[in-house]
Amino acid sequence: MLAVFRKDLRVFLRDRWALAFSVVMPILVITVIAQALLGRHGPGLLVPVVDEDGGPVARTFTKLLGEHADVREVSRADAEQLVAKANRAAAAIVFPPHLSKQYLQGRSSEILLLTDPASAPELQATKMLLLLVDKEAAALADPFAEERITLREQNLTGDRLSVTDFEQRVPGFALMFVLLAVIFGTAVTMHDERDWGTLARLLVAPGGFTRILLGKLGARFVVGLVQMLALLAWGHWMFGVSLGPSPWGFLVLVAAAVFAVVAAGMLVAGLAGTREQTLLLGLALVMVLSGLGGCWWPLWMQPDWMRMISPAVFTTWAMRGLNDLILRQRGLDAMALPVGMLVAYGTVTLAAGLWLFRSRFSAR
Repeated sequence: MLAVFRKDLRVFLRDRWALAFSVVMPILVITVIAQALLGRHGPGLLVPVVDEDGGPVARTFTKLLGEHADVREVSRADAEQLVAKANRAAAAIVFPPHLSKQYLQGRSSEILLLTDPASAPELQATKMLLLLVDKEAAALADPFAEERITLREQNLTGDRLSVTDFEQRVPGFALMFVLLAVIFGTAVTMHDERDWGTLARLLVAPGGFTRILLGKLGARFVVGLVQMLALLAWGHWMFGVSLGPSPWGFLVLVAAAVFAVVAAGMLVAGLAGTREQTLLLGLALVMVLSGLGGCWWPLWMQPDWMRMISPAVFTTWAMRGLNDLILRQRGLDAMALPVGMLVAYGTVTLAAGLWLFRSRFSAR
């Protein structure tokens, strides 16, 4: 028993990269998760404000909002840009003309919210914040004053004023499980071919090494595509998750996302020198990609440094496309940017993975 213990321990310690991955990668994953959940400091909720009133009540509301959120006074056009196009804010507040006069006279006033229901948690936080500010403003003059504002919503990104929790969560978790299955399936299979001795036979087979690898990756692409479609179809049938108004846009986006996932699996196979390294590196990559890309939580929950680097990972663009289709009910034309980024990422990553794997193993 002692001899087996010493042998296994020496084998593990001999693989220095696996040892490093077992320490460094968990630290990286823990950092990403902890920073996303607990790393926000100060007002992080962006609230564009359009002040069409210019009176004391609107200025008081803006000041009180600034104590709880990142308030930016902008024009109506800029507010719509931040909400509908850039998707940086869940709602913009429009203080209408004569708000101060009506409010000070004790009459109710209607405040317009320009909303993006796809960011449901952030939108709800903005509504609660506005009602809280109304209470605080009223208490300054009359502690027993009743609510003097009503909210009217205008959706800038679709026809619905709300989305379900399932529509918020199912696409992200579907993408995460495809990441797990395809990255591990692609990378581990490549190393299993080497360990079983079949890689050497493939090297002398007609057709060339790269073509053989591409054929194996094609099979993984089909498996991942079917899995992704099945998971989203199940979410649609079981939980009523919308699949968007454009079937072609949906298919093109899913295909581009799975292509990028397969390419990531090939990169892991090229970077890892052993099967053990593949497991550690692959798991860490899945966790980091899921956290940074918004599969687990909305991007607005992340600290600023994570939001700055999140566009560098392909899962961010996959989730952006899925949110545009499912939550914002956008069509094929809105898929151009996310699909283009996914294809570009997949092409570069696939080329790098093929080169690394070929240079490392084809000569053996």
